[in-house]
Amino acid sequence: MTTHQLVAMSFPLLTALAVAMVALFVRRPWSEKPVEVSSPNRERVLDHLERLNAEIEGKAHLARQELRQLKNTR
Repeated sequence: MTTHQLVAMSFPLLTALAVAMVALFVRRPWSEKPVEVSSPNRERVLDHLERLNAEIEGKAHLARQELRQLKNTR
């Protein structure tokens, strides 16, 4: 293997090392404080997610009905 091939093969490792260095020393995850959601805000978020989920399920049901109708017309 030539020197150029060895250098080219080492670039993915160097990239991974650079990403790890940024993750450890620039972001400093040990100094980040965890974000806590207060209880009323948490309940509001959960209610919103439940409404979105119900809306998605309703649209999926309509799409299944339309697909069945299209299959039946062929």
